[in-house]
Amino acid sequence: MRIRPYGLGIFGCIALTLLIAPLRTAIDLSNIALLYVLLVVATAVWSGRGPAVVTALLGSLAFAYVFVPPYFSLAITEIQHLITALIMLGVALLVGHLTSTLKNHVEAAKVREQHSRALYVLASQLTAAQTPADVLKISSHFLTTSFSVDDVRIFTPDAFDNLPAPLSPAGLADIIASRNLAIVPVPGTTRALTVVPLRVARGLQGVLGFVLDDADTLTGYARELLEIMASVVAVALERIHCAELAKTTEVKMASETLRSTILSALSHDLRTPLTALVGMADTLAEGRATEPEKQRAMIIAIRDQGLTINRLVSNLLEMARLQSGAVTLNKAWQPVEEVIGASLQQMRMQLDGHPVKVEIMSTLPPVEIDSVLMERALCNLLENATKYSPPGTGIDLSAGQMKNWLEIEICDRGPGLPDGCEAEIFGLFRRGQCESNIPGVGLGLAIVRTIVEAHGGRVDAENRSDGGACFKVRLPMETPPLVAELEAQA
Repeated sequence: MRIRPYGLGIFGCIALTLLIAPLRTAIDLSNIALLYVLLVVATAVWSGRGPAVVTALLGSLAFAYVFVPPYFSLAITEIQHLITALIMLGVALLVGHLTSTLKNHVEAAKVREQHSRALYVLASQLTAAQTPADVLKISSHFLTTSFSVDDVRIFTPDAFDNLPAPLSPAGLADIIASRNLAIVPVPGTTRALTVVPLRVARGLQGVLGFVLDDADTLTGYARELLEIMASVVAVALERIHCAELAKTTEVKMASETLRSTILSALSHDLRTPLTALVGMADTLAEGRATEPEKQRAMIIAIRDQGLTINRLVSNLLEMARLQSGAVTLNKAWQPVEEVIGASLQQMRMQLDGHPVKVEIMSTLPPVEIDSVLMERALCNLLENATKYSPPGTGIDLSAGQMKNWLEIEICDRGPGLPDGCEAEIFGLFRRGQCESNIPGVGLGLAIVRTIVEAHGGRVDAENRSDGGACFKVRLPMETPPLVAELEAQA
């Protein structure tokens, strides 16, 4: 029991008596009694019920002894004075009790408000938790700030064999079966191991355990708070488990879809040219093509089919290399017209029968790029234009500067892009027409996007108003070192 609150009540009663004793003839007895009642109320507010009761009894004695005639005597001769003293004592006790009860309710409400705020913060933080370790860290902070605990752990169903003493697997099984909070005393100490099952509708997510310094602090409200906290933690663990399960399922589905797409593309786009190669090789081997012109045509066809297979395999290998993240850009300052010219030269055979109209701004400065990769990107765009353009139709290639960006645009006169697929066309194994006799596995545009984005640029696609599709490559432009030095010298 704390002595100081009682001492403050006694001191206040003595001080009040000494203060108003010289004025006892000038102040009515009822007013003096109210002053003592006021002192009891103040004591109840500041010190609680016990000190208020002591103050009320001492105040009644002081009132009867000092202020009720005959003075300095407890022998009260008039009945009205006795009634006044008794009423003062009863009112003081009643008001002190009510005030103390109200104070306790206010303090309990404050504690509940603090705990509610802490639970809200806990729930908010748990919504951002990504792993069980994050949940354990957040839960430990909540328990440490709300209770005097340490050694907070979360035991998952696959780790019930690694339990702290004095908890045994059999004891844990009983706690889980009861579904309630349990307190297991630690032998030889006043501490206790508190265990709370973490249950949700789907089942047991684990067990929350921590060491409590004093088990007597777990009142009914504290137990209720722990059970609410356990339900919030259980929901967070279930959310993380479901998210991991969904992610794993998504990865498996994506892998299966990718495998099926690759097998379908290889079986469709490699089997046809391989079958044609075998047929033409058999024809040449059996001597059925005796005319030199037929032999030459078949040899050219064999070469074309071989080049088609080579491009398909090259795209697969190139995409695998780019997706692995092992690509290092060998940047150098290159004139734009040289990069475009090299790309056109590499594609001269595929561009045969498609006149190319080239427009390059004469004042374009050099750009810092990996010329090999950028030529590959432009070749893929040109190849895409030739495959989807009718024979004899032209291809427009232009290059210019828009503010701090280099824009290279390649447009064809093909069927154009399906509506709404302008962005999806750059995905892996995506084609403008899913079923088509045009060879390809849908990797060319994906390679273009990967190369352009590696340079800090972007590539977009849109349909032409007069028919066909346009692909626009945008690359960031910087001032070449030599030009920058000349400008600094000027």
